Amino acid sequence: MPTIKRVEPAPVPEDARQVMVPMRDGVRLAADVYRSGSPDPNAVILIRLPYDKDGPYCFMPVLSRYFLSRGYTVVVQDVRGKFRSEGETEFAVHEVEDGYDTIQWITEQPWCDGNVVMWGDSYFGYTSIAAAISGHPALRAISPRLTGSQLSRVLEYGDGTRDVEQTSRKVYFATHYVEQNTYEWEMDWSARPLRATFEGFFAELGRRSANFDDEFEGEPRFVHPPVKALLDSPPVPALYTIGWFDNCAIWSWNDVRALARTPGWADHLYLRLEAIDHENYRLVQAPVAPHDDHTEDSAAKDRLLPRYLDPAVEFFDAVLGRSDAVPPRVRYEVCHGEWRESTVWPPERSSDLEYHLSASPTPCLTAEIPQAESVVEWIHDPSDLVPSAGVNPFAALFDRSDLSAIGERPDVLRFTGSAAGEDLDLVGTVTLQLRLSAPAGANVHVRLLDVAPEGEAFLIVKGQAHLDVPLSGEEAVVDLQNIAYRLRAGHRLALDIMSSDFPEYIPECPHGSDPWTSLPGEPAARGLTLGGARPSCLRIGRWQPEDLRRGTRP
Repeated sequence: MPTIKRVEPAPVPEDARQVMVPMRDGVRLAADVYRSGSPDPNAVILIRLPYDKDGPYCFMPVLSRYFLSRGYTVVVQDVRGKFRSEGETEFAVHEVEDGYDTIQWITEQPWCDGNVVMWGDSYFGYTSIAAAISGHPALRAISPRLTGSQLSRVLEYGDGTRDVEQTSRKVYFATHYVEQNTYEWEMDWSARPLRATFEGFFAELGRRSANFDDEFEGEPRFVHPPVKALLDSPPVPALYTIGWFDNCAIWSWNDVRALARTPGWADHLYLRLEAIDHENYRLVQAPVAPHDDHTEDSAAKDRLLPRYLDPAVEFFDAVLGRSDAVPPRVRYEVCHGEWRESTVWPPERSSDLEYHLSASPTPCLTAEIPQAESVVEWIHDPSDLVPSAGVNPFAALFDRSDLSAIGERPDVLRFTGSAAGEDLDLVGTVTLQLRLSAPAGANVHVRLLDVAPEGEAFLIVKGQAHLDVPLSGEEAVVDLQNIAYRLRAGHRLALDIMSSDFPEYIPECPHGSDPWTSLPGEPAARGLTLGGARPSCLRIGRWQPEDLRRGTRP
């Protein structure tokens, strides 16, 4: 049985005043107010989170004091049903209305000058997007980081494919959304069926998660409003921060692509693209030394704050007229390189690169299209899954792993390019067009790697697709999202193609079955057609996945 730790609310700091904010249905949500000694009203930064407004994990008191020192009043609130707030513990159900009602309450306080902005990571970044959907006129700007309006949902692509489900959603519901408090426990990923380890946890705990159980009862109730709700809401200036190594970046890019195509919103959209993962570890740290572990080290948290918070403060200052600075529309960090600015993403300086997959003489990436068609196969064994890149997908850079040995597995196709003669910047959207032969229900996982001269291989970016229809040599597009990455002289690109990435992603199962309750099936072959008139090809630049799915070039 798992060892279970219950995390309860930390004490309210002495420099904060806790208030219970009433919602329209009478439920009261607990919030801490941080104010300076000045009697004058001020603009307010609102943060709404499910992780304890006073706890050490998100260190909200430390962040609030930093925002306070930059001239803002700060309100940090436990969302409905979490820690000190009243109401049912229901993921995503009430965040639009509760965001609106909280902003309304703030504007009615004498210490607010009528201007509210919102900031946050992950779920507490999502709550800022939900508040934007609410359309409250006092919400002047949002700065969501490492999040998106469809956070944790499986995205549909409309061409017979969809994203592969991340296991983190159900783990999250069995950790943070059982009840008001949080439960920390270790998953046993060797258990089959996969749901069995959750059932053991609930039995040991003596209670269940309504959010978890709802996942298996037809159409889920605990889901976000569709992205169209955001597109139809009145636009507000929005600074999206996306991490190049964030496992939640897929939802960030889903929002950004939609907003960039929407009149009104496109003019209010700003991007900051950083070489970080979901826990804000940086590529330049990877793997992380103990003194840089900001989750435990208070000094490391202090070092983190300016880089972490100043972009949002500067953005809010500009929007509210507190400074004359004009924020760049796009500011992006080139991995192993410098920071750059652009007016659009992908930038005009994007790459225009095509790498064709070839099997001759060995699997490789080449600029030349192989003239003759050939078929290569790999065998997917559901009882021997390809391991994920790291222990914790949310902290991909904390223990960044050498993936060179993965390419030696018989169930992984690795295509390796030639060594770069000089530094090569890979900038833009990354898409992979494959001619696949696989049954409905199959998964395809792809990793783009940086192979060092010594042979070490490290992840640059990844993508995946689940087939809802069978393919017999037809084309499928895998979206590897976006990159700004410097392939240093002497390094090589490599591309891994496989059918599993576990335990970060749910394993495939027979079409129509539930992967959480299914047992492993039999090994089966998957085929990939290379060369000829319709070659399998990796593209880096201004190509967009939707363009490739339509068979057009932008």
